[in-house]
Amino acid sequence: MFLSARTLYRSVFTLIGFGALAAAFHLGTVAAQQAPATKVNQLMTQTLGDVPGREGMILTLDIPPGGGSPMHRHPTAHIFGYVLEGAYKIKVDSGPETVLTKGQTFYEAPGQLHAVSSNASNTEPAKVLVVAVHEIGKPLTVPEKP
Repeated sequence: MFLSARTLYRSVFTLIGFGALAAAFHLGTVAAQQAPATKVNQLMTQTLGDVPGREGMILTLDIPPGGGSPMHRHPTAHIFGYVLEGAYKIKVDSGPETVLTKGQTFYEAPGQLHAVSSNASNTEPAKVLVVAVHEIGKPLTVPEKP
């Protein structure tokens, strides 16, 4: 069976088109995996004498433009956040994805899935102040397995 030149060209261009589309999706995935990481700065840790087995921590999250953190949980921590600068995109459990701006706050209960934690801007940095109360000796953050 012979293919006409027109059918052959159409088939070749279709394959090239699908290949280009697949490459674009792959590059998008690679770029997403290489997003700039959030820098965590621990400012203070204090054992809470009247709350046995617990400590409080104060942290800042410096999130570069386009940056963020992968999905994670805080298994034993109550997390209180306050946006200091920029715009912070957050999604907890099955709640809505929300963009918080300077002066807005959020709360995460222990064990909730922090599905989205990123800078809402690709051009400006974001900074978040975090106060955490968690069990001493337990990890503050654990990555969520995909």
